[in-house]
Amino acid sequence: MIPPRMTKVMADPAGADPAWQTDEQRRLHTLLMDCAEAFAAGCRAVPSRKYRDIDLVRRPALLYGIGLGVDESRVFLRALDAGLVEVGPDGRFFVPGARACSANLHLVGRNGDHVKLHTEVLIHVGAYAELILDHSWAPDRLVFDPFFSGAALDLWGYAEPPGAGDPQSGDIVFAAEAKTRQDGGDGLTALLRSLQLLAADPTHQPPNKGHLPKWRELVRLTAHHPIELLLVADGARWWFTAQPSGGTIELIPR
Repeated sequence: MIPPRMTKVMADPAGADPAWQTDEQRRLHTLLMDCAEAFAAGCRAVPSRKYRDIDLVRRPALLYGIGLGVDESRVFLRALDAGLVEVGPDGRFFVPGARACSANLHLVGRNGDHVKLHTEVLIHVGAYAELILDHSWAPDRLVFDPFFSGAALDLWGYAEPPGAGDPQSGDIVFAAEAKTRQDGGDGLTALLRSLQLLAADPTHQPPNKGHLPKWRELVRLTAHHPIELLLVADGARWWFTAQPSGGTIELIPR
């Protein structure tokens, strides 16, 4: 089996399209190029104060920093087709059925004088859709991209639908973290290794300091009971039970 395309490529409307392997990659590429064009046009029309000079000449060229994976393309489009995510012309997107979600969600953004894909978003949205379509989660039990103070993980799942008032109230029984790829310094394998090292020794300082907030949130969420934990990337779904154990956490593969 030929591995998914993972190379760096700059796609420009005036040039040749990348040679994607699947219909889903080609379809998503077209959508993303449209978003890049609208985003760049918006920047040129209304430049920000911070990026004014470069916004005025922003090109609708789209950088795929690590390629466009087969799995992430498939699951993102599945979410889109199911109506679980809505994408605006410039790449801003919404998760309308979620219990709560960040108000600042974008498929693309600034990079140099062009536009860059926010790759992790694709698998993040796809994982949300899989929970609903394949694992019987009701959307109103899921928080997408928790934006509450101190939140560090990408998805929360609650035991019950929200009552009246604060959507944050309730018992969290599930959490997930999405990474763009399995490999690399901030890939899924590195994150799992950091969590395992911290579980064995909570005083450990992982090589990637960005993993510490994830660990601390897991400690908080498991203070009174175990939770389900999903670590997800293009081509990977790793399920665990995060079990409180003598002041630390035991990660039990499922």
